[in-house]
Amino acid sequence: MKRIFCIIFIVFMLTATLTGCGLDVPRPEIKSGEFDFSVTYEYCGEIKTVSGVYVCEFDGIDWVLDGGYHRVWSGYVKDGTTEERIRLGVAENGGEVDLELFFDPDRFMGDYYSEDDEPFAPYVSVKVVDDEGMYFENDADRIFELYGARIIDYEYEEPIENTFSAVLG
Repeated sequence: MKRIFCIIFIVFMLTATLTGCGLDVPRPEIKSGEFDFSVTYEYCGEIKTVSGVYVCEFDGIDWVLDGGYHRVWSGYVKDGTTEERIRLGVAENGGEVDLELFFDPDRFMGDYYSEDDEPFAPYVSVKVVDDEGMYFENDADRIFELYGARIIDYEYEEPIENTFSAVLG
């Protein structure tokens, strides 16, 4: 009787382990992609453009406490021509003015969280540390007024249409 109980228990644990290890999370048909981008910005009266190719890759399945198993994507700028955050400068008040390219490999690869998500776009942010603490300035009009930084134009290649299928059927 103990032997039967042990066998049933082991079979149950193996089944629970295999079905709970992300095998039921659909895998993408297209696992990598390259996307052209171009961002023209102004900082302190000087206009510049940064451009390149953003590469997205499927990194597999991961597990998080608040969401369970999910697909993981990573991305980087091809040839290391730029980073996803570009320091434009430091303002008189010590504020760090950054151009955030705000790439989202999930969305580029057609792995949307919601159809209601707004399109992703670059933005300028300013981090200020003073006697009262640290705060971020994200309002585009205010940043241009106070720091002379703004996005003039940008082009991101459209996301692909990807399909997903489960390993177990």
